[in-house]
Amino acid sequence: MVCGLPRHEAIRPIGERLRYALEQGGVPQVLRLGLNHLASPWVEFGSVTFFRRRLDRHLEVPRPRPGLSVLQASLDDIPLVLQVSDPRRTDEIVRERLGRGDLCFLALDAAGQPIHSGWATMLGAHVPELARHVVLRRHEAYLYDAFTPPSRRGHGAFGFVLDHLFAKLQALGARVVYSYVRGDDPKGQRAACVRLRPVRTLAHVRLRGRAPLILGGSARGRPTLVTHLVDDEGRSLR
Repeated sequence: MVCGLPRHEAIRPIGERLRYALEQGGVPQVLRLGLNHLASPWVEFGSVTFFRRRLDRHLEVPRPRPGLSVLQASLDDIPLVLQVSDPRRTDEIVRERLGRGDLCFLALDAAGQPIHSGWATMLGAHVPELARHVVLRRHEAYLYDAFTPPSRRGHGAFGFVLDHLFAKLQALGARVVYSYVRGDDPKGQRAACVRLRPVRTLAHVRLRGRAPLILGGSARGRPTLVTHLVDDEGRSLR
């Protein structure tokens, strides 16, 4: 599942995206991605769908999963986190995330080995496809960068970790949690729909490397998106 990424984490290279597209959606997905690549660098297009879950309606109680346990990662657990992270993630990236207070939960198998990682933040994030920052209001949270190594998939670890993140975020005062999935990740969208509700799809078109044109109507239901982050005196933060 491809979720929101921090600002410094790039979109997948085309070769990796083609392999991923074949795995996720077969030949139609590869053709769609190939057309996008042929049009590049003159035109790039795609979409992202935002998902939401309300956390203020009932007590979030994680459902047990036979053979799995959960670990909230700390700085001491960075080697474990990297075992079940996208290969582009580094010690520095994970350390920065944990240092700023982001949550990372790991699913462990019966032998205590990690098989999945999932992240959440209450500070905001970046959506590279839209060239926008997610600004979280009070009591809002954001899920991102869930990852299961291909060899460890099929154990229900994604949903298991989500349940624990929901419970933790609720305990921290979050009333709603958001995430997004790219349009070229149909399996990720189906997985997200099990526990979150799709609320808005935004299409994006980028001409000759310029800022993307975003199509998708009102902001109702999705998190707040801004082009630039500024402090109380209007100074740029990034």
